[in-house]
Amino acid sequence: MVNTHSFRKSRLLGLPIGTATHRLRKTIMFMMAQKLGLDTCHCCRQKIETANVFSIEHKESWQLSDNPYEKFFDLRNIAFSHLKCNISSGSRNKIY
Repeated sequence: MVNTHSFRKSRLLGLPIGTATHRLRKTIMFMMAQKLGLDTCHCCRQKIETANVFSIEHKESWQLSDNPYEKFFDLRNIAFSHLKCNISSGSRNKIY
């Protein structure tokens, strides 16, 4: 069964409500990072200019940790980066 409230919201926005909500939260988080001076990429050390390229990154791999759950949610293990830097750094830490 289709959720009519979600369908109506999605129709009004022109995109799925989940996508819109994610975009809004990312924009708010980027604005807060800018206000706090945390808008420098953890990887390349360059300023992150827009929310479109803003990404949350784990400094150390949580997947390779002895306690993945704890490492995933450890806020001391979180940094901000450019999306392209985050993707390229993640590809170096893949589990096979």
